[in-house]
Amino acid sequence: MDKKGLWIRIIGSSLLIYWLVSKVDWREILEIVKQGTLIYFIVAAIMIQLTVAPSILKWKMLVDASIRKIDQKGASFSKLGRLYYIGLFFNNFLPGSVCGDVARVYYLGRTTGIPIATASVGFERITSGAALVVIALLASVSMESARSFLLPMFLSIGIIVLLFLLLKRWIKRSNSKDVVLNKNPHSKAKVLQKFKSELAKIGIAASDYRKEGIKWWVNVAVLSLLFQVGMALINHLLFLSFDIHVPFMEMLMIITLISVLTMLPISVNGIGVREGLYILFFTELGVSDEMAVTVSLMFFFLVSLSSLAGGLFWLMERGRKV
Repeated sequence: MDKKGLWIRIIGSSLLIYWLVSKVDWREILEIVKQGTLIYFIVAAIMIQLTVAPSILKWKMLVDASIRKIDQKGASFSKLGRLYYIGLFFNNFLPGSVCGDVARVYYLGRTTGIPIATASVGFERITSGAALVVIALLASVSMESARSFLLPMFLSIGIIVLLFLLLKRWIKRSNSKDVVLNKNPHSKAKVLQKFKSELAKIGIAASDYRKEGIKWWVNVAVLSLLFQVGMALINHLLFLSFDIHVPFMEMLMIITLISVLTMLPISVNGIGVREGLYILFFTELGVSDEMAVTVSLMFFFLVSLSSLAGGLFWLMERGRKV
């Protein structure tokens, strides 16, 4: 775990929480929570479980596309579902934005191999990010406040693409040097060689997706969008519990933008960032600061509560033999 990055997140969250404490009336928030309709909370909690299903199904499609060529039996939906919840558990209770993904890669990799597991988890994230970008672009058409975030979003995407291309070029250029490294088994560069070899294997595993037909790709795209729609619907239900009606398309665009911006590694699990963004976007629709923070906290609470099942699955998975 990167201690420097951890402290940056802790300090970032602390500053944001201090800002929230000084900005909103927390006694009013407690009163708002008491006025909420319980049935909407229950339905929202159920919707969280239904919303993760498209992501699990998409992950299964990615895993099956790779292991099919080596005559392995496809990964079961139930197994991947357990691993997905383990990822949610680590995301919610451990610092770092990739803790959950590392856990998913590790436990899936025990049966499929690390390259296939890494490629499937990574591409599952990439397709979800692509869906976020598409919806964010649509949001910028109708929401003026969303346009100011397009430049940093595209800069981030550009940096990621550039790093990917440089990494790919680095691996290719190292092929001629591998022969020299193989002749020197005690060289410290052996570690670097192994690292590049593993990256190459991940790339090969990811290349299996290109062999799939257009129908497969359409299904992946639809499942990615369904996940984002589900996230918006959960928040829509939470607002309805307080008798606040937000147009669903605007809800979809706002929640998508918040999902993009909470990926920034400046806080622990998005704490503080999420609440600030709820205030920023929903107050433009006439929602009070206290109401926006209340819904944000309720959403965080329900997701965290749902992820506790991942802790139980993790304890079960640790006891399993490979």
